[in-house]
Amino acid sequence: MGHVLGFLVAAALWWSAAAAPAVDAKAEDLLKQARAALGGEAAMQKVHGLAATGTVRRAAGSSQMAGELTVQFELPDRMLRTDSLSPDGGITLVSEQGFSGSTLLRSNRIFNAPPGAMIRTPPPPQKGSDAETQAIRAAQADLARLTIAWLLRAPDSTPVDFTYAGTAEAPDGKADVIDIAGRDGRAFAAKLFLDVASHRPLMLSYRGVAPRLVVQTQRVEPGGAPPRGAAQPLPQL
Repeated sequence: MGHVLGFLVAAALWWSAAAAPAVDAKAEDLLKQARAALGGEAAMQKVHGLAATGTVRRAAGSSQMAGELTVQFELPDRMLRTDSLSPDGGITLVSEQGFSGSTLLRSNRIFNAPPGAMIRTPPPPQKGSDAETQAIRAAQADLARLTIAWLLRAPDSTPVDFTYAGTAEAPDGKADVIDIAGRDGRAFAAKLFLDVASHRPLMLSYRGVAPRLVVQTQRVEPGGAPPRGAAQPLPQL
C-alpha cells in the first residue's frame, strides 16, 4: 500500500522525462539549502525530538475511517504513533504503535463502544522472535522517514544515502527530487521532494504496509461469551 507524507503540496507529481544522473554532491547541496531554509544547520542539529498532530484517513474495506494522528519521537531510538479513528462517527478506535530502544510498543483501545463491539488485531509478536525483530526494524524505518522529512537527516539506527534524482513537475510548481536508500544492505527506500524556489520540503513518498484493524459488532448475551475463536469484547472506557 502506498503512503505519502505531505507537507505543503498534496498534488500528484509527474517525473520529468530527462532526470539528471545521480550525483551525491548535488543531493548534499540541496539538503544544505533546505536546512538553511528551515532555520539553519546549527539550529536543526539541536532538535532531538518532535511531536505533531494532524488528520488521517484509512481504508477499511469499501468504507473510509477518518480521525486524528499524533506522532512523537525522541532521537535516537524512541517513537510512538497514535491513530484515533471513528468508523461511524461514534465509536473511536485508538491504536498505538512504535518502539523504545529494543522494546516494541503496541496497544489498542476502544471508546464509546456499543454492546458487542470488539477489535480484531494480529497478536503482538513474541519477545525475542524474528517477527519482533522485523517489527522493530519497521518502526525504525518509520522513525527514519520522520526525521528525514522534518529534520533532513536520518537517525544513527538507519544509515542512508541521498542521491539526486532530477526534477518533478506539478501544476503548483517544480520540485527537486532526492532518492533515499538504505546503506549497508538495509531495506529502505523513499523520495524526498524539495521546492525548487524555496528549497523547503514538500513531501516524502514511500511504500509501506498499513497495520490491519478490523472492527466487528457481535451480539453477546449477558453473562455469555463470544463464540469460540472470536475476539473478546473490550470494556467501554
